[in-house]
Parts: sequence; structure tokens; C-alpha cells
Amino acid sequence: MSITSDYHLHTPRCKHAKGPLEAYVEHACQLGLRQVGFADHNPLPNKLAANVRMDESELDDYVADVLRLRDCYRGQIEMLLGIEMDYIEGLEAYCEKMIARYPWDYILGSVHYLDSECRVSSWPRRFTGDATALYRRYFELVRKLASSGLCDVVAHFDVVKRSGRSLPAPLDGDLRRTLAEIDRADLCLEINTSGHRHPELAKPESYPSLPIIEQAILLKIPLTVNSDAHEPSQVGFKFTEMAGKLRRCGCRSVATFRQRQRAMVEL
Repeated sequence: MSITSDYHLHTPRCKHAKGPLEAYVEHACQLGLRQVGFADHNPLPNKLAANVRMDESELDDYVADVLRLRDCYRGQIEMLLGIEMDYIEGLEAYCEKMIARYPWDYILGSVHYLDSECRVSSWPRRFTGDATALYRRYFELVRKLASSGLCDVVAHFDVVKRSGRSLPAPLDGDLRRTLAEIDRADLCLEINTSGHRHPELAKPESYPSLPIIEQAILLKIPLTVNSDAHEPSQVGFKFTEMAGKLRRCGCRSVATFRQRQRAMVEL
């Protein structure tokens, strides 16, 4: 395996992952990974989307648990502290304060909701509405996320397809503008392998899809490959297969992080 880091692991605190943190790390060690990072869903104020994330009162303990594991596994694998931060319009200052409080190694930025009340999902299941409007709003928010300066990595780009609707061809321009904004902000793009285990997709594939990855490579946007693991056995999921695909697309290096500083390592 030539991809040796996995920065997108969840914990039971998000209420939809299972297994002790140590089990995730042990599986990463068995795979021969050199770095592993937890990036659970960040808390939001006023109990917004509370059913899929840790509570504000849990954040200190989450950070302490990851830092404890860093000490426990020192010399075996490098443990990194991350967070998956939802971009919600109007909560930029809230997120800035949360980021400033802790010694993060990286911030994954995600768009899970299309409204400020977290009621409109970016990938509504069995969606039968206007796919063009759905994707256009999603790309608009990803561009705002990219320009916000709040994150280091844009996570699971094109997750809207989990709604069962593919990217409409007329939105190629929106897609290009969004990738250009990620490039302008000097952010990394996550290749998230969890799409290979999501039955809602018309065909198993990563987020983003291979054609979008090829566009990102042409723009020289740095890439990182993550599993979005919600249980220990999913750590490093499909990494060997994805490494081969990236090489065939002309990608020769992937991004690594430490203390919010990015470095590139040979693929």
C-alpha cells in the first residue's frame, strides 16, 4: 500500500459510528499506515443537527482522547488531531473560535446542509426534485467554504450524488468554478473512498468521481485519500485500488498534514 495516511476517522460521539478509538488505530497499524487522524463531526450551537455530531460539552473530551492515543501509540503510528467542520452560513465566527481553541493538525471542511437551520440535506435520499438547483446550491456553498479560510481540506466533494441524482451536464461550468476556487484558496481535495460502500450510488465510486479527480490533477490541486471510516474495519478502505487509479491519472504525490502544515509525499 502506497497511501500511508488516513485522516477521516469518526468516533461513537457522532452517534452514527461504532467501535472504540483504539480499534481504529490498531487496524491502521495492521495495514501499515504511518499516520492516522480522527476527524469527527464538529459540534454546532443550539443543538443544530445534534443527532449526527458530538455535543459542545464533548469537544474537550474528544480532543483529550485523541491526544492520549497519540502518547499511547508513539513509536508505532503517528496520531493526528482533526475535525470535520460543517460549513454553515452565518456560523463562520463560531467555527473560527472552535478552531482557535485546540491544536488541530488539519480541518476537513464539509457541506452537509444547504440551509442555516440544517434542515435541508445536501444529499436528500430518493430525491425527486430539481437536481440542477440542488447541485448549484451545493457548489455555491463549497465555494464559500473554500474562500472562508476555515479549512485545510475539502471533504467528499460531489457527495450530492448520494441523493441518487448525477451531476447535470449544464453544471460543468459550476463544477469548474468550484474547483478553481479550491485551487485559488490553496486547499487540498479529499478523495473519499466511502462511496464504494454506499448503496445509494448508481455505481460504486469515490467522492469525487474519477473525471473530477482528473480535472483536479490538471489544476495541480493537492489530493489526499481518506476512508471516512465509521467502524474500525473501514480504515484504509480501497486505498490500494485508489492508489493505482491515481497513478494512471498522472498523480505522483499526495498531501500529508501536521500542525495544519501541508507536505507532499510520493505516491
